[in-house]
Amino acid sequence: MPRSPAEKKAASPTPDRLPGYDAERMAFFFTMNYGAEIIDCEISSSALDDLDATKGTRPGERGAQFNRLRDVIERVASCNFERQGKRDGERVRIFSKHVKSLRLA
Repeated sequence: MPRSPAEKKAASPTPDRLPGYDAERMAFFFTMNYGAEIIDCEISSSALDDLDATKGTRPGERGAQFNRLRDVIERVASCNFERQGKRDGERVRIFSKHVKSLRLA
């Protein structure tokens, strides 16, 4: 079912939930709202480093890196969510390929 402009605008990460880095999974987790629903999201360490034009950021520095890049991460997450649609229980994932495709667009 196509989404209305209001629903599309509602797909933005929430500021009330604290994001977090999982060193074991090498991914940073965050959430975004879609209407009344909360959508789980993650961005890989590689994608974070690609966005930051760096490599090998230490786990303790991921929070600051995420906050610095939050605006672009939110745009990529929203775009991926719009493309893939709502899938129950599935997390919106951002990988290096999504970041690299931004440079080609």
